[in-house]
Formats: sequence, structure tokens, C-alpha cells
Amino acid sequence: MADLSEVNYSSETEDLLQFRDLFRQAPIGILRSAIDGRILIANQAFAEMLGYNSFKEFSTLTERKVTDLYEDPLFRKRLMDMLVQQHDRPMHFESRWRRKDGTVFPCRIHVRPTVDGSGNILYFEGFAEDISEQKSIEKSLLASGERYRSVFENTGAGTIIIEEDTTISLANTGFANLIGYSKDEIEGKMQWPAVIAKQDDLNRMLSYHVKRRDSADKAPIEYEFTLKDRHGNHRDVFLRVDMISGSNCSVASLLDITSLKLAKRNFRESESRLMGVLEAFDGYIYICTADYQLVYMNSKLEKAMGPAHGSLLCHSRIFGLDSPCSWCSQKPVFHGRTIKYEFQHPKDNRWYYAVSSPIYEEENLISQKQTVMIDIHDRKLAEMALKEREVYLQKENLRLRENIRDRYKFGTIIGKSKAMQHIYELILRAAATDANIILYGESGTGKELVAREIHNMSDRRDRTFLPVNCGAIPSQLMESEFFGYRKGAFTGADQNKAGYFAKSDHGTLFLDELGEIDEAMQVKLLRVLEGNGYTPLGGLEPMQPDVRIISATNSNLRPMLDKGTMREDFFYRIHIIPINLPPLRDRLDDIPLLVEHFMAKHDKGATSPSLSGHDLDKLLQHDWPGNVRELENTIQRFLNLNILEFAGASAGSSCKIRQSRTESIPIQNISLREAAHQFEKEHILQQLETCQWNRTRTARILGIQRKTLYLKMKQLNIITRGG
Repeated sequence: MADLSEVNYSSETEDLLQFRDLFRQAPIGILRSAIDGRILIANQAFAEMLGYNSFKEFSTLTERKVTDLYEDPLFRKRLMDMLVQQHDRPMHFESRWRRKDGTVFPCRIHVRPTVDGSGNILYFEGFAEDISEQKSIEKSLLASGERYRSVFENTGAGTIIIEEDTTISLANTGFANLIGYSKDEIEGKMQWPAVIAKQDDLNRMLSYHVKRRDSADKAPIEYEFTLKDRHGNHRDVFLRVDMISGSNCSVASLLDITSLKLAKRNFRESESRLMGVLEAFDGYIYICTADYQLVYMNSKLEKAMGPAHGSLLCHSRIFGLDSPCSWCSQKPVFHGRTIKYEFQHPKDNRWYYAVSSPIYEEENLISQKQTVMIDIHDRKLAEMALKEREVYLQKENLRLRENIRDRYKFGTIIGKSKAMQHIYELILRAAATDANIILYGESGTGKELVAREIHNMSDRRDRTFLPVNCGAIPSQLMESEFFGYRKGAFTGADQNKAGYFAKSDHGTLFLDELGEIDEAMQVKLLRVLEGNGYTPLGGLEPMQPDVRIISATNSNLRPMLDKGTMREDFFYRIHIIPINLPPLRDRLDDIPLLVEHFMAKHDKGATSPSLSGHDLDKLLQHDWPGNVRELENTIQRFLNLNILEFAGASAGSSCKIRQSRTESIPIQNISLREAAHQFEKEHILQQLETCQWNRTRTARILGIQRKTLYLKMKQLNIITRGG
């Protein structure tokens, strides 16, 4: 096959000649191909489109297979299948062909099959056009449209395009969100007057709509109106609208200024209220510049100062001074600090409390200083009187502390021993603070008595003192007992119940047997101790109690920390002020006082028996594992049964008592206290002689500290052997 120029046209008519010229000079590619894909004939434009100088060059360099032109080799097979089905109907489609240099380009193809008289396809005729430039233009237009749409969508405001008949032809998401409709419901279907809430606004804006299309300068481009959304809610809106050049359409941007309007109204109201407060304020307010020039005084200060004459400097006008005040806070305030201070006014000699704070003109620029002054003269005089009283009380406290060593009791606590004098001192110190306290001591040493005395000496003395035995509360009831519960919190909760914290609010909560609280409850108590409060069972409102905790234990808590049964954070919140109460065996000096106290407390009148010197010897020799509680029970049993027996002793027996020289001393004519002193001295001497004056061994036999033995010897005037 060859180009039409190579065909013999001697018998062609003039029309065929014209067709040949048209074929050769056509601006688009024309070709004829066989069913098997061979290209039978093609024009110059076809060859040039593929990058060849002529169809002859194309025929020489290729196999002239149309299939080889497609980027997708299977495309022509699918095309053939469709053409066979359609017979003589033409097809129009786009595909991608490959040039001589291997590059691929888009092309638009029109193909029509040619059939014989029997309807059989003889060949295909087609037109092929390079549409690379069109595709590039389409892509650019698409990108431009996307950019325009992106700008339109992201203006930061609701934006619409309005037709001459008020129809909204285009709307962005911002406008759709503003009025509560979808863009499908708006574009081409809604007219903008439908969103105007007030008739006055509507009449005005319709007039602007007409005038703007007559002449752009006849209508304002910016104004405000009230918009209504889909649900009838009203919004304050700022509108900017202008005509689109070369059209009768306008573009409008709407900005919701409802919050701004509300803020302005609130600001005006706040400003009005503030001015009212400033004028009604029962104190003085003034504002001055960095060079001390007064720019404002409230009416009360102006009235107090009287008419202005001469200088308007603050130190001159207000304080009558020739130079800035010695207490002036000008420099730190103009460096951004708020200063609080007290001073005595040089004019009236009254005391004032003042707060000076900066006024900012811009974010970091301080332009003025505002000072508020309150008359505190009466309060200041009261404070000075209190300070004088405090000094007096401190001196009185020192005097009491000096005399405390001679006391035999502290409130309800009995004892004169050095160990108890130390406890009294700790009670006074602990009562002066509000910190948590933990009392260590064996059972019966009087931990609750000490806790109560701390409470009675503290500022909480007029409030509740609530003792709680933690060991007596089942673990499943611990939370409800401490925090209380609300009606309906659980089955049987038919009314509200206050817990221990609520009952002891502003008072003291005494937790005995602290070590019995399980770890889960420790976590909940820790939240209260840390100031996070608690919520009663079944309640919603958190409670913030003001409770001082005094806890007590008769065991060492350190092993519990090591085992993990007590939380360290809970322990350290409780263990702020520890007080160790001595056992009765370490304070034998107090036994006569305690015996005298319990005899009087449980006295039965004329029928009450009296203790003999031998009985007192027994009391001093006993080890007292139950401490003061055991001693009281022993005395009470003696007064009721006239039998001096100790807990745990077998019937008819008592503690073994050493033979003492006191038995030979007539005691009928001396008091119980004198008899006790005499017995102590004789007993200590006897033990010293037995131990050959080895004081360490003697102290161990007597069950007291070596230091305590020295003190006893000094008090009883026992002279060291050989001294």
C-alpha cells in the first residue's frame, strides 16, 4: 500500500481530484486500516502527528500496525469487538497513542466500518486528532476552577453569588453553616431575602440591590443586618457586597458578629456597672501617670480633697507632700508588678491599706498606675493591740512552761514524772499548730486523754472531738462510716447519714488503732488529707471538710510499711507530729499520784478500805503490762472487793514482793505520799546493795532506764557509796 499520491488517477473525475487534495492537505490525521490492524493508507497529517516526515517514512520504519500505536495494546481488540457489534455505525472515543520517539499523547478518534453488499466489514476508516493542547487547556481550566472554588470556600466568611433576580446561584460551606441549609438547598433555589429577619432590613437591602445594579456608587458596600437561620434563630451579621465586573451578579461576604455585638453590649454594661462601683466604693481610688500627674480620682476622694488649687501631682494633691511619698510604688508598678502595702496618711494620720496596679495601653506598654486605698485605721489599732497581747501571752506562756515542771496534772492527765512533764510540753506545742498528730503508746497509756487535751488546748476547743476505734469497724462499712451516705445509696439506706468527717467538721477526729485501716481505705482517706475532699456514698456533690486528724496506735507501723500493708504516702500524711507516751513502768513516780486520784474517783465513802504500806509496795513492784488502765481497774477492784489482785495472777496469789525494810517502819502516822517516797528510797537502796551499786544492773531489775535511776537517786538523796 502507498500514499494516494502514488496511485494512478488517470481515470479520476474532477471530484476525485478534489478529494485527493482534501485528503492530502487535511489538518487532522486520516487513515484506512484492515480488520487485522494493518494501516492501508494514511495522509501527511497522520504521519506528522506520529513524528514522521511522511507516511512513506512511517511505512518504511514500522510494521504499519495500528495496534502498535496504542499505549494499551488490548484497546484495539476491545474496539474491534464493539465495532463488529455496531456494524456501520461510527464510533467516537479518546485514546492514547505512542509517537516515533516513544512519547505518549492523547488523541480523539472517529472510526466507521466500511461493509460490502452482504454487510461484511471490508476495512475501517477513521480520523485521528492530537488533543494534547486541548487537554492541557482543560487541565489548566480545571486547576483554575479548583483554585477559585478553594478561595471561594475558604474566605473565612459565608460567601454567595447573587443573580439579578435575588437568586443565590453559588454558596460556600460557610454560608450554608450560617443559615443551617445545605448547598443543594441553596444554590439556584433560594433567594437571599428569605434569610433577612427584620422587615426594615429587607426594605433597605432590596433598595440597595436595585441601586447597585444601576450604579455601583449608589449603594453602600458594607453594612449590618439581622439574619435568621433555618431554625428561626437571629444572628447579627456584617455584610460586604460588590458587583462582579462584566455581569449583573454580585458577590457578598457575610460575617457572624453576634458574639462581638454581645461582647460590646456586655462591655458597655460592665463599664456602667464598674463606674457605679467606683463611685459607690467606700474607699479612695486615683490614677496617675509615670510622672505623678493625676488623671482620675473617684468622687469620694475628690470630695475629701476639696477643690483643686495649683499642682495636680498625686503626692501634693492627695498627701500634701512636696516630693513623692516614701512608700510610693511607682517604679515596681511601671515594671508590671501589683504592689500591696499599708501606710499612715500624713494629713489625717490614719492607717490605709493600698493596692497599686499597672494599667496597660497596649500589650506590653504600661501607661498609668491605679491605686485603691481603704481606711484600716480601726483594724490597725486592733492589730497593734493584739500584737501587744500576743507579746504578753508569749511571756505568760514562758512563765507557765517554767512552772509546768511543778504540776501534778494536766487537764485530766495525772503525773509529775519527768517523762510526763515532757508530754505536757509536747501537748502545748501540738495544740498551737493544726498539723496532724500520731500518738504511740502501749494499751492503757492514755492516748485518748492526750488527744482530748490537745483538742481542748487548740483553737478547735469549741468544736467536736470525735473518737473513733478503727479496729471496731468492719472493713466493708469503713467508707460509709467515715464519709456517710445519701438516702437510696444502697438497700436499707432510707435516710441520709453524716459520716465521721461531717460530724467532726471544724473539729478534731481521733483515729484509735490506726493500723487496722486497710490499704483501700487508706487511699480514700489520703485524698481527704491532701485536700481533695470526699463524696458520700450515693452523693454527687464533693465535700471539703476542715478536720484535724489525731491518730493513735499501740504497735510499730514500720513493719507494716515494709510489708506494704500501709501506704507510705498515707503514713507520712499522718506522721507529722509523733508523740510517744511512756508506759507506767517507766514512770513509777506517778503511781502514788494515780493511786490517790483513782481512790478519790471511785471512793465508796466510809466503807471504802485504805491501802497499807505493803499494798503500796505491791503496786510499785508490779510490771503493769496494762499500764494506767490496769492500775485504775486494780484500784476499783480493791475498793469494791477489798482485795488487791493483779490481772492475770492466779487465785490466792500476787506478785512476788521482796522483803523490804519498809515493813518495819511504822506508817500509821505518815501520809500515803510520804510512805511511797520512803518505800522507793528503801527499795532502791536494797537493789543497789544487792547489785553491789552497779546502776545499770539495778535499773534493769527495777525495770527503768539508767537515766531515770540517776534522777531517782538525786530526788531521794541517795548518796553514792564511797562518795
